[in-house]
Amino acid sequence: MKYFIIIFITIIIIFGLVETNYYLKQKPIHIAFIGPMSGNGAAAGKLMTQAIQMQLDKVNAKGGINGQQILLSSFDDKNDKTQAKQQALAIVKQNKTVAVIGHWYSSASISGGEIYKKYKIPAITPGSTNVNVTLNNDWYFRTIFNAKSSGQFLANYVKKVFKQNVTIIQEKAAYGAYLADVFAETTIQMDGKVNYRWKFDSADTDLDKVLKKIVDCLKTKPDAGVIFLAVQAVEGIKLVKLIKEAGITNRIISETSFSEKTFIHGFNQFPIEKTNPGYYTNNIYVATPLIFDTANKKAQQFREQYKTTYHEEPDWAGAYATDSTLTLLQAIEATNITGQNIAEDRQKIRDYLASMNDINKAVRGLTGFNYFDKNGDSMKPVSIGVFRNGGIISASTQLQDVPYVDQLLDLQDEIDKERIVLIGNKYMYKTNVVYVGIELNEISELNTNNLTYAMDFYLWFRFQGNLDTKNIEFINAVDPIQLGEPIIEKIGDQTSHLYHVQGKFKSQFFNDYYAYQQYELGMSFRHNDLTSNNLVYVTDVLGMGITNQSLLDKIQQTQILEMATEWKIKNIRFFQDNIHKSSLGSLKYLNMPDQQIEFSKFNISLTIKNSQFTLRGRIPFYNSIELAMISFIGLLILLQAEKKFIKLFKYIWFLQVICVLTLLLVSEIILLELLAFGTNDHLRYIILVFDVLWWLTPAFLTNLIIKHFVWQPLENRTNQPVPTVVRIFIAFIVYMLAFFGIVAFVYDQALTSLLATSGVIAMIIGLAIQINISNIFSGIVINVERPFRVNDGIKIQLGKVFHEGRVVDITWRTTRLLTDEGYVLSIPNSVASEAVIHNYNYTEELCQSSINIRIDYAHPPERVEKILLDATLSTDDVLKEPPPTCRFKKFIDWAGEYTILFYVNDYGKKTSCNGAVFKRVWIHLNRAGIVPPIVRQEVQTFQGIKSRSLDEASKPIALLHEMDIFLPFSEEIKTYLSKRMRQHRFSEGETVVKQGDDGNSLFVIVEGVVVVQVTLEADKVIDVARLGAGNFFGEMALFTGQKRTATILTMTETILLEIIKDDIVPLISEQPEVAKLISKVLTQRKIKTQSQLNSTPSEKDIIYKEMLDGIGDFFGLDNCD
Repeated sequence: MKYFIIIFITIIIIFGLVETNYYLKQKPIHIAFIGPMSGNGAAAGKLMTQAIQMQLDKVNAKGGINGQQILLSSFDDKNDKTQAKQQALAIVKQNKTVAVIGHWYSSASISGGEIYKKYKIPAITPGSTNVNVTLNNDWYFRTIFNAKSSGQFLANYVKKVFKQNVTIIQEKAAYGAYLADVFAETTIQMDGKVNYRWKFDSADTDLDKVLKKIVDCLKTKPDAGVIFLAVQAVEGIKLVKLIKEAGITNRIISETSFSEKTFIHGFNQFPIEKTNPGYYTNNIYVATPLIFDTANKKAQQFREQYKTTYHEEPDWAGAYATDSTLTLLQAIEATNITGQNIAEDRQKIRDYLASMNDINKAVRGLTGFNYFDKNGDSMKPVSIGVFRNGGIISASTQLQDVPYVDQLLDLQDEIDKERIVLIGNKYMYKTNVVYVGIELNEISELNTNNLTYAMDFYLWFRFQGNLDTKNIEFINAVDPIQLGEPIIEKIGDQTSHLYHVQGKFKSQFFNDYYAYQQYELGMSFRHNDLTSNNLVYVTDVLGMGITNQSLLDKIQQTQILEMATEWKIKNIRFFQDNIHKSSLGSLKYLNMPDQQIEFSKFNISLTIKNSQFTLRGRIPFYNSIELAMISFIGLLILLQAEKKFIKLFKYIWFLQVICVLTLLLVSEIILLELLAFGTNDHLRYIILVFDVLWWLTPAFLTNLIIKHFVWQPLENRTNQPVPTVVRIFIAFIVYMLAFFGIVAFVYDQALTSLLATSGVIAMIIGLAIQINISNIFSGIVINVERPFRVNDGIKIQLGKVFHEGRVVDITWRTTRLLTDEGYVLSIPNSVASEAVIHNYNYTEELCQSSINIRIDYAHPPERVEKILLDATLSTDDVLKEPPPTCRFKKFIDWAGEYTILFYVNDYGKKTSCNGAVFKRVWIHLNRAGIVPPIVRQEVQTFQGIKSRSLDEASKPIALLHEMDIFLPFSEEIKTYLSKRMRQHRFSEGETVVKQGDDGNSLFVIVEGVVVVQVTLEADKVIDVARLGAGNFFGEMALFTGQKRTATILTMTETILLEIIKDDIVPLISEQPEVAKLISKVLTQRKIKTQSQLNSTPSEKDIIYKEMLDGIGDFFGLDNCD
C-alpha cells in the first residue's frame, strides 16, 4: 500500500508540474482598456470593462488563443484629454500591452491617439465618433460610425421625416463642435434652415447658469423647430431637464451620447422620474449604434449573458466594446503573436487590422460586420431610436443604405416617392418599422428526436399607415398556417392587428455549440412581398410589457410547457434578422446580384433544458481534459496495482470503476466540444453512441461486480464453482435490462410489445426447467441466508424421518449430508430450504451435544449433578464456555434421569466426545461410590455388581490401586502410603499450586475438577488440560524435585489427597529398583504430554535416562542404573 501511494502521488506531481510548466511557458498576452473609470462617465467605463472581461473569460476558459491567456489591464482617463495622454504614456511605460481598446470621449481619443501613433501601439475605439480620431493616424481604428456620417444622417432624418427647421445647442469641445458643424452644413445643403444656434463650454464654472440662460432664450422662440443637442450625456441631462421643466414641447433629437447608460439612468435621481418613468425623456429621438429590439441573435445572447453575469442591463456601449474585443482577438489569433517581442507584435496586429478592408474579411459581431475603410473607420449603419418609458425603442421610420444604387431600375422615381433619400453621397431607403408582439399560451407535443412541437400563441403587429399583416409565411411551420381575420384597433396614425395562432413547428434554431439535453425551439416568419428595404420587424417591448420585468420570469410563471414534461425553459429571445430568397426571375430584381431578395425575419427562440440532474455537459471543457488525463493515468496505475496488492482488491476495483466512468464522461464532453461548432446534424450519431454506452458500460461493470463480489466469494466459501449456466443467466438478465433501457430511453420506444414477447419466451423456458431453477435459486438462498454451512452438524426432518449428520457439500442443486451411519444423503436444495433443521453449530462455530444418565434415586440430586458436571468438565474436548449444564429431568420407575448439555468446537468430535464423557462419568461415579442402576424386574435370582459405599470408594488405598504410577509398589507399600496421605478441600476457583513454585508433593483428585494452566511469554495464559476424579498431578515434583510446570486451579469444589517426598524417601531407599519402574511410567506420561507417541526408541531411552537420573539425584541414590 505504501509503494502504491508513493507511485500515485509521484505521477500526480509530475503531471501537475508538466501542466504548470506548459502554462508557464505560454506567456500571457496583455491588452488594455482605457476610458472613464471614475467621474461622470464611470457607468460607461464600467459597462465596457465588464463586457470586455466577459468575452475574455469565455476565450480563456477554452484555453486562450494559441494556448495563451489574454489578460486585461484598465486605465482611467476620466474622459479628460490631459488625463488621457498621461494614461496612454503609462501604457507605453509598462511596455507589455500589445493593443488598446478606448477611449470613450473623442477629445480623449484624439489626445491619446498622438501617443499611440508615436509609440506605434494599435488602438480601437468603441465609442469616439469624431472624424479626427482616425484621420491621419494609421494606428487608430473604430468599430462605430464616425460623427460625419452620424451628423449627416440626423440632418437628413429631420428633413425627410420631421420636415422641420432646427435649432442647435452644442458644446465647444471636439465632439459637439464637429457634430454640430456637420449637422448644420448638411441641413443647409438640403435647403433647410438652422433658426438658432447656441454654444457653451462644458468646463465653465457657471455652466448651470449658462444652460439656464440658453433654455430661457429657447422658450421665447416659437419657431425653434426641432432641437438638436450636440452635447455629451452629462450636459444633456441638465439641458433636457431644463427644457422639460420650461414646458417646451418641441421635438428633441441627439446623437449617440443620449443612448449611453449615463444619460438613460441620469434622470433616476429625480423624484418625478421615479414615479413616472420617462417623464423627462419620452419622445426624444436619438441616433444610436444599436437598439436591442432590432438586434441580431448574437446581440440578444450577449444581453442575456451580461444580465446573468452582472445583474444589470447593458447598452450599446457594451456591445461595441465586445465587437472591438472580438476584432482585436481575431487579429491576435491570425498573426500568431507570442508576447515575446512587443514591438513586432504591435506591428503585426496593426497591419492585420488595416487589411480588414472589405466585408469578406470582416468579423461578424453583435453590431454587424466589423471591417475598416482606408481611414480606419467602420462601415456601420445608424439607427434612430425613440425614448419610451425610460427606455429606447426603434423609431417607426428608419433609414438604411442602398447597397446597389446603379442596379435600381428607376432611382429617381424612388426618390420622388420618398422611398429613397440622399444623405451626403449615400442613398438610403426610408424603411417602415413594424412592432411585433407575441404572447405564448402553450407548447406541447414535444418530440426531441425530430424536434417538432405544437405552439399556441397570440401574435400582434403595431404600425403606422397601411400594411397587409396576414400576408406572412411561417418559415419553420410543419404545415402551412393561414391566419384568420385579425382584431383591429386604431388610434391616430397607429394601428394594431391581433391574431390567435395554432400550429406545429420544427426547430431550425441551433446554439453556437452543443449543450447536453438542451434544445432551441421557436417560430420564425417573414412578409411574403415586402423586402427588408421597405419593412423591418422589431420587438414590441412596450406592448409585451417587458420593460421593467424579466421576460423569462413572465414566461416561466405562465408555465407554457406541458405540466407533465421534465423540460424547463432556460431562456427566451425575440430578435430579427434577414433571410434571403430567390427572386424567381422577377423583373424588379433583374439587376440584383445573385438574384437574391432580402426579407426581414422575426424570430422567437426558446432554450429548453432537461430538468433532471446529470453530470453530462456540466464539466467545463478545460477541466475535462485534465480529468481525462488523470483518469487514464490512474487507470493504468490501478491495473498494475491490482496484481500486486491483492488484499486491497476491493478498494482498487472501486477506484477503477470511478476512473472508467469519469473517462467515459469527459471523453464525451471533449469529443462534443471539439465537434460542436457549426451545425448539430453530425453530432446526432456521436450523441447516440454515448447514450448507448451509458447503458452498456454500467451493465458491463455490474456483471464484473457480480463476478468479483458475488460469484468468487460464493466459490471460496462453498469450494464449488458457480455453474456457467447461472453466470450466463444473470449476465443475460443484466444486459437485457440495459437493452430495454436503450430502447425506452435512447430510442424513446414503447416496451409493451417487447416485454410481452420476452415474457412468453421466459414462461416457456421457465416451465421446462422449473425444477432445476427452483433448486438453483434455493441454493442461492441457502448460500445467502446460511441456515447451515459446510461442516455444520445438523438434524433435518424429511417427512417423518429425522436425519442427523455433518454437511459436507452444498452444490447449486443439492445439499449433501454425511450421516452418523456413514453414508452421504443428497437432499435437493428446494427441499432443504423448506425443511425443519436443527443446526448444532448455529449461531457460533460450536456444536451442542447432550447425554442422558440414569442414577439410582437414592442419591441426592445436588450431589449427583455436581459429580456429573465434574466428569463433563474433566473431558478435554468439552468447552468451558459456554459452560456445561446438568439438570434433573424426571423420575422413572427404577431411577432418576439426568441430562448433561455441553458444547464441542467441531461437530466431527461430537460422537467421540459423547463417549469420552460417558467414560469420565463412569470414573467419577465409581470414585463417588455410585454405579449406574440396573432395571429391577421380578426374577428368581439377581446378580449384579455390588455397589461400593462412598467411604470405600474414596479411601486412599482404593485410589492408589487405580493409579498407574504406583503400580510398581507392593501392597504393603501402598498400605503404608495410604495411611500417610493428607486430605485437602478447596472451594471453586482456588489455586492449588502455582507455576514456577518449588514443590515436592503429588496430589490425587478424589472429587471435583481442576484446570491446568500454563503461562507463556508476554504473560499469555492458556488452558492445557482438565483433570477430574482419579487423576493426579505433581508427580515430577514428587519424584524429581522439579519446579511446578503449571498452575492448577479448581473449577468446582474439589477434594485432594497429597503425598509428599518424605513419605516416598524410605521406600525408594529400601527398594532402588522401584526408581526404574517409576522412571518408565514418567517417561510414558511425558511422551504422551508432548504428543511424542511416535518417538523413536532412542528418544525414549534418552527421556528414560533423564528421568532415572533425576529421581536418583533427588532422592540421593548413588547408582540407579
